[in-house]
Amino acid sequence: MPEKMHGNERELRGLLTEQKRKLWAELRKELFAELGEALHAQYDIPQDVGERSILDLLSDAGLAVADIRRSELTSLEEALRRLEMGTYGSCEGCGEHIALQRLRLVPFTAYCVRCQKMQEGPSRPPGVKI
Repeated sequence: MPEKMHGNERELRGLLTEQKRKLWAELRKELFAELGEALHAQYDIPQDVGERSILDLLSDAGLAVADIRRSELTSLEEALRRLEMGTYGSCEGCGEHIALQRLRLVPFTAYCVRCQKMQEGPSRPPGVKI
């Protein structure tokens, strides 16, 4: 872990843990409270084909949100693992230190801003490195 990170490790661990707790709470709320009961009640009422299509679309959207939450939770778990291993705060693309401001804003990030832009940018031909 970079030297500067030792003093901020507790703060960053807290950010990761709190964000993980919030995501789990949101996921449970979305899946069980809102989607589960609302959609279940709708299916008990006879509907035409068009109404069923809309309900299917809403159900798919709910699953897409749940998948996004799952992906975020996986990223948080990986960040906590990197923290334990002492590699948290180092960019997985270039190996440079990730700015503390970025880690506070996106605590589960594995890339510095430059490498993240390259990850999200247009694809490169095979064999071209970051």
